[in-house]
Formats: sequence, structure tokens, C-alpha cells
Amino acid sequence: MRKGTLSKAVQSGISRRTFLKGTAGSIAAALAATGPSKLLAQGIFAPKLIRQNNTIVFAIQEFAHPAIQSVLPQFEEDTGLTVQLEGGPVSGNDMLTRYSPAFASGTSPVDLFSDADDSSPTFMRAGWVMPLDEIIPQETWDDFPPSMQDHIRGFLSIDDVPYRIPHEFAVGYFFSRQDWLEERGLAAPTTWEELVEVGKEVSDPDNGVWATTDGLIKPALLYVYVAYLAAQAGGKVFDFDDGTAEALQFLYDMIHTHRIFPEEALNQDYTAQNELYMGDKVWFMRQWPFFQGVAEGNTEWYAPEKLVISLPPAGPAGSKSWIGGWGYSIPTYAPNPDGAKALISYLTSKEVAPELAKQQGFLLTPRNSILEAMSDTDDELIAAMGLYAQNDVFAPRAFHPRVAEAQTVVDDMASLFLTNQSSLSEVLEQGKQLIAALDQ
Repeated sequence: MRKGTLSKAVQSGISRRTFLKGTAGSIAAALAATGPSKLLAQGIFAPKLIRQNNTIVFAIQEFAHPAIQSVLPQFEEDTGLTVQLEGGPVSGNDMLTRYSPAFASGTSPVDLFSDADDSSPTFMRAGWVMPLDEIIPQETWDDFPPSMQDHIRGFLSIDDVPYRIPHEFAVGYFFSRQDWLEERGLAAPTTWEELVEVGKEVSDPDNGVWATTDGLIKPALLYVYVAYLAAQAGGKVFDFDDGTAEALQFLYDMIHTHRIFPEEALNQDYTAQNELYMGDKVWFMRQWPFFQGVAEGNTEWYAPEKLVISLPPAGPAGSKSWIGGWGYSIPTYAPNPDGAKALISYLTSKEVAPELAKQQGFLLTPRNSILEAMSDTDDELIAAMGLYAQNDVFAPRAFHPRVAEAQTVVDDMASLFLTNQSSLSEVLEQGKQLIAALDQ
């Protein structure tokens, strides 16, 4: 990965969403080589479309605008349509606040928009976004790896009919201090059992050195890690099932029984987690991809062997890490629905999507066409994405139609158990009751 790219983005408030950059020139060259004829032959869009309204209003976060703009001239030339970009909300809650009133009144200020996991279930179930099964060609859906299909059927679909198509992808990677491991003749753990075994050998709790850690502060961060472990245990975290019980017990044991995970993590966020790792206090950890740039930006500390990505330690259900992200949707009441359909097909095509991904991490997913187009890069995160895709690591994000409230239930119940305020059986039963109340 180019040094400093993501760290600058993080400082500017963009965080992990801009960990790749390219040039507009590379897009133009690629599209020129492809030419419109190939895209037209595949039925991606029809030439010189005549619309009563020839403007398409497309809302997406502003830092993605330069990449989108670089591919629009070809689209506009071949369709006769004009694309007007607007800044999109930066969170699921913001999405609901901005668009729900208009959608509920049967109108829409936009024709196409970028939507988040946290908000799209509400929009889908209210009938406020269009089904995409007859808009996006099957070859585009088949371009996503098998390990992403369950996520698409969950957060992006109703009854296997998709209403959103991913353009951004986030997964927790497993980072290891390879330099330390080699010095001790050890290897990164590949299973929960090895995590405990190696963890006991390398941890020094009295001096604040830990095998692993995470940011577990509420709200939300404790849920993230519990859901990560539940995926490895084969659990459905909102069901508070046996797999979720195994995940909670494993985390409890790492903290209290084996002492390889700091209890203080329950009050720490990702910044504190990263500081422990870069302060030479942690041997390995799960973290979002933005940490790669944060570490590289710490030039006095960084070395490639301090930040090696390997597969997550496998639990009873295997080596898993859940995924999430953002995707494109078309409002049911879009003023220019035909234009929106043409644009979404174009942006997600196997020819254009890789060119966008080369420029902007917010437009990167582990699609086969994208990984192939970027296979000759030296970017550690691209290599890791390919490794995880090939080994079926990606697990679907736990789904609930009221996902934010359901996550809070997991946060609260996990906290009670991990702080010895309730037994495991008590939090499982109470968790089920609280989730059931959300369903009423």
C-alpha cells in the first residue's frame, strides 16, 4: 500500500473509506480501451436515451465524487443523460433522517443514492426502494464471491430479491506481530485453541502485555466483537443461541480465565486499541482495514513484519469474519427512474466497477473482476481481501429489521455477563426476550 495514503485520509475524517487512490487518467484510459461498443453490446445501457427529464440526481458521500466523475463522461456521451452529484449522508441514521420524510410522502429528492446497512432494511420493508433483480444483470451478481451471497440475501434483499447492490466492503482483518512470533519460534494462531495456547505463552498481564485485544466500549463496539466471535462459533447473535453462548463464554475466558485479553478493553475504543498495538503491548488483534493506514502513518514504529494479515483463528464454525458496507439503491419515487436504472447498471458493470475501485476504497468490494484488475498491485489489503475470499472467511452481518436497537441489546447483555453482573444463562434468556419485544 502506498505509504501515508490512508493516514492522511483518517486525519481528514474520511477514515478507512479512502484507503485506495488512483488517477482519473487510469479510468479514462481503461474506458477508452474498453470503448462504449462493448458495454452497449452487453445491454448495460441504451445509446442516446431520450428522457422527459434527462438529469439523474445521484447522492453519494462527497469524497467519492472525483472517482464517480471520472467515469461519467463516457456514460453521458453514450446516453445523452446528465448526472448531477450530491453529497450523501455519512451514516445510516443520517440516511433515515434525510430521506424518510420525502419517501413517506411519495416523493424523492434523488434518483440514485448510496445507502448503509443500518438504514436499508427500513427503506426496503417500507417499499421505498426498487427491486434490482431485473435491473442489474445476473453476470454482475455472479461477480461477487460465494462468501458474499448470504450477506446480499440478508441486508440487501427481501425474499431473495435484491434492493441494494454493494459498492463498499468492510471486514475485520486479523493482524499479527510476525516479527515477535518468529523471534519466539511461534506462528499466528489458526484456531481458538491455538489462540489460547499461544496467548498464555506470550501474555504478561502484570506488565500490560496481552495476546490480543479489541475496542469493546459501548455503544456498538462490544457488539462488533461479539458478532465476530459468534460468526466463528456458527451462532446467530440476535437469536442468543448456542453459538452466541460459545462466543460469549470464549470472550469471558480470554479475559478472566486465561488472562490473555485485557478487561480494560470494555472501556476502550479503537483508538486505544490501536495505541496498545503500536505501543508494543499486543501480539495480534482483529481490526478494520483502516488500521493499515494508521500504522503506516506511524513511520517511527511501522515495519511490514509488525502488521501481517492472516486468517482469523477458527472457532467451531471455521475461520470467519463478518462483513458490512454501503451499496447503491434506487428510490421507488425517483423522478428519473429510467436514468437511474441505466446509471446503476453502468457503475456496477464488470468494466466500470474495477476502475472505480482503483481510485476509491469506498467503491471497493471483493468482486472477481475487481480483484483480477488489481492483482498486480502491492497493496496488502487487496492481497488480504483475496486471501479471505478464497478461504470463505466472509460471513454475513447479523440481520434484524431494527438492527441498531438489536445491536444495543447484544451490547447490554454481553456487558452484564463479562462484568460478572449476570450469568450466561440469564443474559441469554433476557436477550431473547428483549429481541422478541423488538419484533412485536
